Amino acid sequence: FFFTLLHLARRRARATDLPPLPFPHRRSLSVMAALLLCASQSSASVDYGDAVAASFGDGSAADDLWFGLATAPAHAENQLNDTWLEFASRGGVHAWRNTPRAAERLHFWTDPEVDIKLAADTGVSVYRLGVDWGRLVPDCSLDRETPCGVQQWEVLDRYIEIIKSVRSHGMRVMLSLFHHSFPRWGVTWGRAETPRGAAAGEMFTHPRSVEHFVAFARDVIERFAPLVDFWVTFNEPVVFSMLTHCMGIWPPGPAVTNPYARLNCMTNPKTGALLAQNNMIRAHRQIYALIRANELAAQLPLAPVGVAHLIMDSRPFAVGFDSASTLFIDLYSKYYFIDQLKETLDFCGINYYGLEIVTGIGPGLAPKEVEYSGSGRGISPTGLVSLLEAYQARYGTDPKARFMRGDGYGFVVTENGIADSQDLLRPAYLLEHLLALRAAQRRGIRVRGYTFWTASDNWEWADGYCPKFGLAAVNRSDPLLRRVPRDSYHLFTKVVRSRRVTVAQRHAAWRRVTTAAANGEMKEVCRSGDALGSLDTPDRWPVLGGTTLPDGRVVDWRYDDAKVESPGAEDTAIVTDFIEHSMALSSATGFDPAAAVVSALAGFGHEFVGRPPPPPTLPGGGGGQDTAAVLASVLDALDAMQRRPLPPPPPPGKGGADMFGHFFKGFADALDGDATATEPAEPGAARSFWPFEKAGSARAGSSLWLTVERRPEASGDGRRGGPAPLAAAAALACLALMVAVRRRRRSSEGASSEGALL
Repeated sequence: FFFTLLHLARRRARATDLPPLPFPHRRSLSVMAALLLCASQSSASVDYGDAVAASFGDGSAADDLWFGLATAPAHAENQLNDTWLEFASRGGVHAWRNTPRAAERLHFWTDPEVDIKLAADTGVSVYRLGVDWGRLVPDCSLDRETPCGVQQWEVLDRYIEIIKSVRSHGMRVMLSLFHHSFPRWGVTWGRAETPRGAAAGEMFTHPRSVEHFVAFARDVIERFAPLVDFWVTFNEPVVFSMLTHCMGIWPPGPAVTNPYARLNCMTNPKTGALLAQNNMIRAHRQIYALIRANELAAQLPLAPVGVAHLIMDSRPFAVGFDSASTLFIDLYSKYYFIDQLKETLDFCGINYYGLEIVTGIGPGLAPKEVEYSGSGRGISPTGLVSLLEAYQARYGTDPKARFMRGDGYGFVVTENGIADSQDLLRPAYLLEHLLALRAAQRRGIRVRGYTFWTASDNWEWADGYCPKFGLAAVNRSDPLLRRVPRDSYHLFTKVVRSRRVTVAQRHAAWRRVTTAAANGEMKEVCRSGDALGSLDTPDRWPVLGGTTLPDGRVVDWRYDDAKVESPGAEDTAIVTDFIEHSMALSSATGFDPAAAVVSALAGFGHEFVGRPPPPPTLPGGGGGQDTAAVLASVLDALDAMQRRPLPPPPPPGKGGADMFGHFFKGFADALDGDATATEPAEPGAARSFWPFEKAGSARAGSSLWLTVERRPEASGDGRRGGPAPLAAAAALACLALMVAVRRRRRSSEGASSEGALL
């Protein structure tokens, strides 16, 4: 700027015959201009030198973080006639029919060397891959009494060749036995939607599914054990059971549109997701024993065994019902499966992709407030540490949690990655999550490995080829599917080989995001407006990093140690106890309190969905009652149980689990008794859900009543999501039961319940 002024001044002097500027002034301007030029250059490219933001040791210590890359058969293997191929041919997969060579996936079956070498060249020490159950066992039936083991032994030999290739490149093998692909003989196509959800009685809800899966796993273990360094029995079992049975958006379908059927599928242990998860839990325990017995017989070193469990940083769309629903859904999906397996988990595998907005009983979107990836997942590196803290608090002192003991392997991030076709966000996403893991280690959390998803763009389940997760792009117009490494591939390679993240790398990655946002650049997002489905062609959303929201907040999703949230240990224990003991009572007496509430709500909510399931049957008869009367009977039973004295509390030290047993028994007795409403709602008023006593006050006139409200169809804040249906109230009802128990427990211990919160 000053050089320009000086030049113009000289030109003016020559043009007007004015004397030039005095020498001292000219010299001052020249020096000032030079200094300002240097300053502007240094501010644009600050020299951070070798400053290190995070270091991961030299790899020689047992607890030094190792790096890996991951893939799976359904994503990558060609010549695979699996359930997903059938589902795609029936129109269940987006961005598939408009994608060249979609059925060929990544040629990993016929030419695995391409992706294996791509991974090895980054310097990673672990490669995660899987075997396809249906490829190895193509001809069976769930009804067959004799379990079906491996049938295609030449296929097994081919898998061994691929695994040996991985090892020849200096990488250890993490092998997944089940990665979201049930054999075609275990599903039925073209079924109609039912109140029980989708595919009821099939896949892992079938009583013989465990026997068949264990028979397949036994043959794989016996042949593969000398070549496998880590075993993953199930990938994201909660996600698989939810999206197949409760949502129907994964094979075989159909999509479940009734929100009450979805909720029943989630909470009823006799069908749907919980039944499938319980069978997978049984299978894991048997497979764990098989692996250990095989290693002992063959005198092999013990290979750590775990699951890859998806957890999300869940946030409510709005306070109220969404908050209650978020707590219930989040904790339901977060802990139950791990709780049941903790004695047979050498490591707890964590799949983490980011933040999820919850509204009602499903996902929502807030695209004007949250930075979303191409798959529509909010970016939240800090959330990963908050979740690890919660797991550490829950299992850190639990002697039954094998993965937390001295002989356990701790935590492994089995998947972490981002869909980003333009590679705008991926560099910062990668680095910030690595900084988060280093912070978790400094907090005393034993994180042993980090596995990035994935090397090459691939088929992403029902989203098809729209989301681009790869460190390398794939030219699908090329018959050879040539890979084109992105900038993030080279960045990942530098980090892995140097075993550190530098300050300069972090600054440059974030500047990439903020510059794109400042220039108004748009990113490609494949998530549909209902927050659940995907798109055939991506939508375009603005990049938000570094921008200021109308309320003054700056969108900054980099890792921030000060924003790590402390775990709510008491609430997590309450929710898990609720699920476990509701299921136990269901098995022992045929009555499930959670299912009763949900079933009543399902019938009562027919005015919102137009397709009510059959009227529920409550203990003591009553099938076919008016749905409003059914709901009233449940609420009255809750009220009556609240007024009746509970049996004596359990001895000290027994904890909330036994109290829940007493609680549910009282609830069941109340439903069988002559319960009547003592505080009826006024005409036209919403029916109350649960009376809460104010601490230290008489009951009469002191209750706090919770009412059902409907949120408007849309809001003006840019968020997306449908109305919150009555089904959301089921989660609220469940939480009401839990809070009541917590207050009673505190009262029995002589503690004040003044601070009890909903």
